[in-house]
Amino acid sequence: MKKTVFLIIFVLIYHVVFSQHEGIERHFHSYKHNIIETLDYSIYSDTLTDNFHNFLPQQKITYNPLGYMNPGHPFVVPIYSMQPKENTYWFLNNYYAYIKNHDDALYFDARKPFTLFEFNGGEKVMDNAGIFHTQNLGSSFNFAFDYDLINSEGQYMYNNTKVHAMSLTSAYTKHKYQSHFNFIFNTINNRQNGGIKDETAFKDSDTRTENLDVNLHNSHNKISQLGFKYNQEYRFGKFNIDTIYEKKDTLLAKTLNSNFSIMHDITFDRFYRVYTDNSSDFYSNYYYNTGNTNDSTRLHYLDNKLLLKLNLNNIGQINKLQIFAGIKNLFYYYLYNSDYNTGARSYSSTYITGLLKLETTKSSLNGELNYCFLGREIFDFDVAAKYSQTISDFFKFDAYFKFELKTPYIFYYHFNSNSFIWTNSDLSKTNKLSGGIDFNFTKWNFNLGVNINTLHNYIVFDTVAMPQQITDANFIADIYIKKLFRLGSFYWFNQLSYQYISDKEKLPLPSFVAYSNIYFKKSLFKNALTFQIGIDMKFHTNIYGYSYMPSTETFYLQNQEKFGNYPYTSAYINIQIKRFRGFVKVSNVNSFFMSRTYYLLHKIPDNPFAFNFGISWEFYN
Repeated sequence: MKKTVFLIIFVLIYHVVFSQHEGIERHFHSYKHNIIETLDYSIYSDTLTDNFHNFLPQQKITYNPLGYMNPGHPFVVPIYSMQPKENTYWFLNNYYAYIKNHDDALYFDARKPFTLFEFNGGEKVMDNAGIFHTQNLGSSFNFAFDYDLINSEGQYMYNNTKVHAMSLTSAYTKHKYQSHFNFIFNTINNRQNGGIKDETAFKDSDTRTENLDVNLHNSHNKISQLGFKYNQEYRFGKFNIDTIYEKKDTLLAKTLNSNFSIMHDITFDRFYRVYTDNSSDFYSNYYYNTGNTNDSTRLHYLDNKLLLKLNLNNIGQINKLQIFAGIKNLFYYYLYNSDYNTGARSYSSTYITGLLKLETTKSSLNGELNYCFLGREIFDFDVAAKYSQTISDFFKFDAYFKFELKTPYIFYYHFNSNSFIWTNSDLSKTNKLSGGIDFNFTKWNFNLGVNINTLHNYIVFDTVAMPQQITDANFIADIYIKKLFRLGSFYWFNQLSYQYISDKEKLPLPSFVAYSNIYFKKSLFKNALTFQIGIDMKFHTNIYGYSYMPSTETFYLQNQEKFGNYPYTSAYINIQIKRFRGFVKVSNVNSFFMSRTYYLLHKIPDNPFAFNFGISWEFYN
């Protein structure tokens, strides 16, 4: 496969250098539509070279992921406040970076068809490819297709993975009736080796990492999701008809003046997971089959909403005011290990829900409230708000607040597998209070922020990987700075975070996390080519970090070994030629002269020295 990719790269570069075409442009606008529509700039910023070398999907979430560094494997975010939103399916919580998600689906209005091709490769059959395409079919209908493939053997034995992630979105936006549809398919196949079997052999010898024995040889995990989301809105109101004169032609422009609409939003997902393994001394118990493990879990999920929408524009200093109010019903159907005769369970909950969006010239406020009045999750309650204010062209800030009172996941109450069985019938509702503020000094390329979280009745997995509810409060606060220094063509970017955790034994995350990137960047050949060469480094302080349990997909506590204080350093070159970007990178270069202490999980090290490369290419038709 790599020979084919190299040939494609050569042809594309030749075409770029010896042809004339437009520079970077955006002939579309993109947005997310989760009841409230919000503009998205993720593809607009995709032209930047500064972070192109951070090619692992985990690094799109955090510069310092903790976990398997093989793409497609589970990981933890080191700063608690940066953890992504929980997935509907518990087993996908630690795979957020690799999968498509209904809430993150992008919709487009593309004046020209747009295609983006990406490929990353490297040692040990590390292939990560993606293709994205969007175009309008008429003035009111757009579709977009997004597909990612991860195929990797990993740097250690029995650690290979394959991920398919696909989404298809369509938007029909015309006058009174509007609809948004997305379909997603995710499948993850990986082998999780349980970590290094003899850590002394890893730390104190020069044995190649791919030759080190590991704890599990036949551990296979497959997770799949198939689902869709459909949102339709009917707007009530009258058309305003304006006459437009253009040369000798007369055109009639119809504009809908609507202050009220009704909206229906439905989401359906089918999830399943299968874990297979042969017996070994890694697991303490085999409850059903002492020779082979074949665990399975399935979830069918339906989210059905009916909302009324009030839409007001240009009221005094308010540019836009949108208020949504209605009800939603959640339905869950769980099936546990039918081979073990553990049966199925179904649940339903009904909520009152409301949303608010308010915009002025220099500020915006978004809010959401949900209250369950019927069903399994009765009396669950959450409220959230986010406020943004632009003070000047050089300074703005964003603030948020969230409170949650939630019934724990059903998996915390009941779980049956070949190696783990638990029943917790007396769990209390979890309680979480969060808030934070980010100050953005755009003139000085500087961000300063603080986040605060207070947890009550939260659940952790203890040192034997069993769920345990912690009734005592845990206070977590972090303060961070992000700063880009520039001197001519030399740049130095730093992101530093200090984190305080009142009970670190129950939440073993580092106190200090840092990422630093120093580089030289120059535009050449009349700005036709941008060249960047640099060195970056990630670092976190010592912690009794998590262990990982493959059979339950959980990170659990351990008190045997601390790890951290290792400056993982890489060197790279990035280039950009019009709409083509490429990079080459060597990682963990200091492993040649430093001891092997680069752990990210207990018994699971970060990757050793490696070479990687990647390209990105944009097409407009």
